[in-house]
Amino acid sequence: MNLPSIILDVDLNDRTYHRETLPADVRRTFLGGRGLNAWLLASRLPGRLDAFDPANPLLLTNGSLTGTAALSSARLQVSAVSPLTGLLGNSNVGGFFGSEMAAAGLLSLAVTGQSDRPVYLVLRDDTVEFRDASGLWGMETKAARAAIQAAIGAPRAPVAVIGPAGENRVRYASVLFGPGDAAGRTGMGAVMGTKNLKGIAIVTAARTAAPAAASLRTLTAGHLAALKNSSDYAEWSTFGDSGQVKWLDDFGAGPAYNYEQPQFPAVDTANGYAFRDAPTRYTSCYLCPIRCKAEITSPSGRHAGFTGERPPFEPMAAFGPKCGNPDAFESLYLHTRCNDLGLDSIEAGSVLAFAVDLFRRAILTDADTEGMQLVWGEPECLETLLEWIGSREHRLGDILAEGLRPAAAAIGRGAARFAFHVKGMAMTSMDPRGFKGTGLGYAVSSRGADFSNPYPSLECGYSPRKAVEIFGDAGLGDRRRETGKGRMVRYTASVSAVLDSVGLCKIPYLSLLNDFSLNLPAELVTAITGDPITPAELLAAGERIVTAERLLNLRLGLTRADDTLPARFCQQPIAAGICDGLFVTIDPMVRDFYAEMGWNSDGIPTSARLRELGLADFPH
Repeated sequence: MNLPSIILDVDLNDRTYHRETLPADVRRTFLGGRGLNAWLLASRLPGRLDAFDPANPLLLTNGSLTGTAALSSARLQVSAVSPLTGLLGNSNVGGFFGSEMAAAGLLSLAVTGQSDRPVYLVLRDDTVEFRDASGLWGMETKAARAAIQAAIGAPRAPVAVIGPAGENRVRYASVLFGPGDAAGRTGMGAVMGTKNLKGIAIVTAARTAAPAAASLRTLTAGHLAALKNSSDYAEWSTFGDSGQVKWLDDFGAGPAYNYEQPQFPAVDTANGYAFRDAPTRYTSCYLCPIRCKAEITSPSGRHAGFTGERPPFEPMAAFGPKCGNPDAFESLYLHTRCNDLGLDSIEAGSVLAFAVDLFRRAILTDADTEGMQLVWGEPECLETLLEWIGSREHRLGDILAEGLRPAAAAIGRGAARFAFHVKGMAMTSMDPRGFKGTGLGYAVSSRGADFSNPYPSLECGYSPRKAVEIFGDAGLGDRRRETGKGRMVRYTASVSAVLDSVGLCKIPYLSLLNDFSLNLPAELVTAITGDPITPAELLAAGERIVTAERLLNLRLGLTRADDTLPARFCQQPIAAGICDGLFVTIDPMVRDFYAEMGWNSDGIPTSARLRELGLADFPH
């Protein structure tokens, strides 16, 4: 199959564009998506620069299988230097934008420069139109998308847009590729905002897809049957992962009250099962049989009649237990407002919890909040503070819009002790004291305190027998054990990098099937590209991508000291429940991971390892 290989370079400074073809050897080396973005960003960066420098390249890149006949092949990777961390910014998104890019013959869109006034781009028939967006500036994302679709006469065209948060350079602003389809983490919306780029639309000609070969139809039918027979299929197709807030609470290592308590008393009303009887309209991404997304209408209460995008697990946990909020429908509202404003809802929920925590400790006072009382779970203060952040119109909102690390520094008075981040990005919901592999993943992930890039779910999903089969060590399936986690995170991080680079969603292939063997992706890449590849070769490509991202981050200023966890998790044990007494001894785990990856004691890949991975000439 002849897959897209065109990179479209757009320069907003002089409103020019050109197309180039990706060399075949680069595709084989970095696959696409996340891996290709590491290579593209390293190749295009003029040097170490600030994220708001117009020269910062914004990359939208498909995986090598995005938009093909592979199930759940919707994924697109958005990358640039991050305004939040100053390091590699990466965000992965589904929906239909990526599949339409593929239909238009594009593998990647690279945008540099800064327009002298607000614009949006229309990609149509091998051309790029630069249209005035002055009348759209200030619009929220849904309104802006509808206005662009109307203006270009394509009401169903996929449009990526930013909201007021991106325009205002909130450092964790997101890009919305459709209702509920957010490239949220690391602040890619703020990069678009600084470029005065309101949106990007793709208009493709009506087409009839070529029929898939019988062997490919048989292959994908087998994958579909396996998914529908998986034990969690009914759960995911009904609730997505929004109900897993309860799952996490049962593990005794959740984020309640900004990680003050490992369990949340009101978890039963704070998780996605509370939506069970609410009016629901299910939605899905390109060619995905799971339909884990949905629009929910609040049947009663404070937001009766409000329809919003059901939050996934992490926003549910961030706006729920982390903020002390017992009402799932309030989390629905806050998450949807984040999408409207163009804010990363995980980061925003974490920042709200941080602010409430500081207020109850008298680190923030009435003078800071303009008299507003910040109380755990109090909806009005959470909603108001969120609007302040998106608009930057109040001093406290302006401070919090900078992210946890700069906000803590600006507030002072010991605030940094309660700003739980790694490399500037807020921690996701799993307390690393009760999930040691997750804690190591937070510390070494290329984009900050993150579960999704390392994806170490095997520590609570593999039986001892399976752990022996994969790792030769039955104990690696024990989430409370620290030894050996370097090997496990090396493996899961590499597998995760492969999925992000071939454009497959992790939910069906890793979460539902719990299959980290890479057998299915290897089958699909071989069948669809016609270029045979083995699971072992894919795993090696994943390690290459993880290492390439490390080289890029070192170039951007990363040091060994950045690979750590906030002090609370290393010094203060969990004080109750089944994880009572647990804390993290992070440095030995980080050293173990470095050794497994072939990096030296400072986290720098050795020359021998670079040669082995084919990265000796990678820009660094």
